[in-house]
Amino acid sequence: MKTIRSIVIGVITWLMAGTAFAESLPYEFTKIDIFVPGSSARWIPEDINDQGVLLTNIRIGNLAEAVIAKPTGHENKKFKTSTFSCTGLAFADTSASSITEKGQIVGSCTDAPSGPSRTSGFVRDRNGHHVLLDFPGADHTLASGMNSRDQVVGHYYNPLIPGQSGLFRIHGFLWDGDKYSTIDFPRENTYTMLWSINRSGQMLGESYAFNPATNETLAHNWFVYDHGNFIMDFPESLEYIGGPAIYLADINDKGQIVGLRSNAGPDWNGVFLYEGGTFYDIEFPAGWLVTDIRGMNNKGQFVGTYAVQVGIDPLYGSPIYEYHGYIATPTLHKSPGEPRLGPAISLSLSESNYIGSAPSTAISNLIRTKDYNFGKQFLKSVREK
Repeated sequence: MKTIRSIVIGVITWLMAGTAFAESLPYEFTKIDIFVPGSSARWIPEDINDQGVLLTNIRIGNLAEAVIAKPTGHENKKFKTSTFSCTGLAFADTSASSITEKGQIVGSCTDAPSGPSRTSGFVRDRNGHHVLLDFPGADHTLASGMNSRDQVVGHYYNPLIPGQSGLFRIHGFLWDGDKYSTIDFPRENTYTMLWSINRSGQMLGESYAFNPATNETLAHNWFVYDHGNFIMDFPESLEYIGGPAIYLADINDKGQIVGLRSNAGPDWNGVFLYEGGTFYDIEFPAGWLVTDIRGMNNKGQFVGTYAVQVGIDPLYGSPIYEYHGYIATPTLHKSPGEPRLGPAISLSLSESNYIGSAPSTAISNLIRTKDYNFGKQFLKSVREK
């Protein structure tokens, strides 16, 4: 055990010392609270497109719906909201993940209020028409990102094989409007999830290596998949052993990636922008505790959640926090040129292509959607099988 512990400490030390962060980039921050008729709650933005239109998800009563919030003024503080469900059925939960500059939205939805249910991805155009995405042969399909060329990425879950870890069910996918392709990180006993894609076809994703006998995580890596190559510019995320964690939220058409470091103290924790092989720190206003980052547009704006302390609990003496959404806008405008990432690690890719149009699933066959929390909960249920 002493040997194992020394190796872990060595890896953590290398991770924190080996990742160079350049100077901070200046940003302006706008507090964003989205209010929806019928709810007194403040809702947090999930994504933002180049026109400043926000996407979020709400739950009122027993129904989860997606919300489009269009700014009504120049300050992006007031919004006109509209809700939608990908099926229109009263019991079908909907969760949206990404909105493009053309106003197209991707996400996932369910076909039943409780289990057993099935999850489908969806694409919604600006006129409100939906296309449902069901990877051939899969139990569940979760769509996460879309680019301006109408390509969609996400991950799917194959049927469970008795006696085999449920984590083998999970695979990344690309849908190009006609064909489904499986995209898996080429490592044994590893599952892959894809989260976003830019116009150049670069895909942001993560992979988990695991022990098939116990489902224990053995490695957690983030990558950019770029036309057959996996770009591994990012430190390993070591949260599974209590070490420093890294989370990559989105990639835009310039190749910029916004991310979050956590779980290792003030010298490591914080939000960053990755561009052209360099990591830049992003400093938030004093008193803001950044709890989440989400989508980013091609202007470099990104959205997320922060907390501010508003008091002390009189019974327990612990801080009381109030949560808000935000838009972060870069104030330093520079021309990054063509999207550029570090040298690719040459890894062979296992792809399985399925030819044909998206299945025209009947309304009654629609399924439960993916949002971040649902995805994590669903993953937990898969691990336990």
